[in-house]
Amino acid sequence: MEWVDLVDTDPIRALESFVLGWFPAEETAPADAGRTAGEPDSLPQALSAFHRLACLRPAIHRFHDPVLRNPKHASGPLGDRLVFAEWAGGSMDWFIPWPPQGPDKTDPLVWHTEDPGDDGAESILEEEPLSRFLLQFTIFGAWLAAPYHASTYVMPTACLDVLWDKLRPVSLSPFLPTYQGEKFYVAPGLLAAVSRVEHEATVSFGALRRGTLTSLPEHEFRWFRFDG
Repeated sequence: MEWVDLVDTDPIRALESFVLGWFPAEETAPADAGRTAGEPDSLPQALSAFHRLACLRPAIHRFHDPVLRNPKHASGPLGDRLVFAEWAGGSMDWFIPWPPQGPDKTDPLVWHTEDPGDDGAESILEEEPLSRFLLQFTIFGAWLAAPYHASTYVMPTACLDVLWDKLRPVSLSPFLPTYQGEKFYVAPGLLAAVSRVEHEATVSFGALRRGTLTSLPEHEFRWFRFDG
């Protein structure tokens, strides 16, 4: 849980601490866990650190939509870019300007494109720079890939009050705000994603162990899914 304290001051260390704590070490790395295209040292610091971390915890490259092992060079209205993540078979992607320049060179801004294959596709600037976005993206992937889940129906936001003394907020902006816009919270062995619209919310939990979910029914939520 100490990694939460590092999110604002050292997001790369926060990512490393989260991943090393959440995913167990594996006896052998997969044979295809090789170096990324362009050699990691030529990439921005945060992306290089991510790929080095993936050698220690290959599970983060096995998410349903992981960070690309081999970033793709492309061009578009914003100039040359390096696509480092895709989603849903390429229906979305995330990129950084390439090569990074200016005051954001060490921690580039991240752009998100929907339907990047369309001629009229527009790119939207993410709120988080690369180092924090990679942490955000990895938390989301780990939450989806967790072995046990519990998700509520829509309920009044006041119903969440019982959770705040059990969960620590992760100080990142909402992920994919034009969709669910999840804010992440954590507890030992537990990730929570809260999506709010005005005075209503849903909360979804991803847990490493089934027993972590057993106390949740005490809060009398209406469950859409419950693996506890």
